[in-house]
Amino acid sequence: MAFLSGIFNKQPQPAAVPAPQPAAAPAAAPANPSAAAQMTAPSNPNADPATMLKPLDSFVDMFKPKPQDPNAPKQPTLADPILGPLDPNTFKQQVAQANFASTVPQDIMQKAVNGDVDAFQQALNFAAREAFAAAAQLSHGLVEHGSRTAADRVSASMDSRIKNFQIRSQNAGNQALEHPAVAPMLNAVKMQLATSNPNLTPSQIQEQAEMYFTQMADVLTAPKRQAAEASAKPKQGDFSHLLS
Repeated sequence: MAFLSGIFNKQPQPAAVPAPQPAAAPAAAPANPSAAAQMTAPSNPNADPATMLKPLDSFVDMFKPKPQDPNAPKQPTLADPILGPLDPNTFKQQVAQANFASTVPQDIMQKAVNGDVDAFQQALNFAAREAFAAAAQLSHGLVEHGSRTAADRVSASMDSRIKNFQIRSQNAGNQALEHPAVAPMLNAVKMQLATSNPNLTPSQIQEQAEMYFTQMADVLTAPKRQAAEASAKPKQGDFSHLLS
């Protein structure tokens, strides 16, 4: 176990004194002061920001929600209940007005009142048949009404569903817009355009969406492009480009 004392009883070594470092030389001044100033100067100080952003003005209304008419009737969707709400009290009042014994023949009713057991059973059967027929008719009407209501709502939403599918399936003219990192944003812009302009066709919406991305890219790259053009343009009084 002697190695344990060598591990845990090891005496600390004196810290080495660092050698003095030579003083750092002062930073050299730039050989060309104008070049350093050009790096910090704006790319195009004479450019008007309003003029540079003007191509995007035509798309401003695309992101503004349209005011909704409070008096416009609400269009039901498939998420809404197919049948309206049923008030139990009103339904009981309507049922109380029904007379299921109206089809019982008067002679059988008279015999049942006089104590004829067979006639009484026949009267009960007549009333039960009438109630069963009314229940079957009510169920048939509810199913028919619910089925037709659901079919009408599906038909009303079919046009918009097909149009949305056509809008999403449009091929982009620029391959970069089909990249997985860009395609969701393109689809979002197309859906927003379709909401703001319901009369546009899917191809027109695709064209507008691609124009939006193209103009936005031009606006974002305009400062760098203008700076490159300005640096490539010979400066006034500089004739060095004639000697090359």
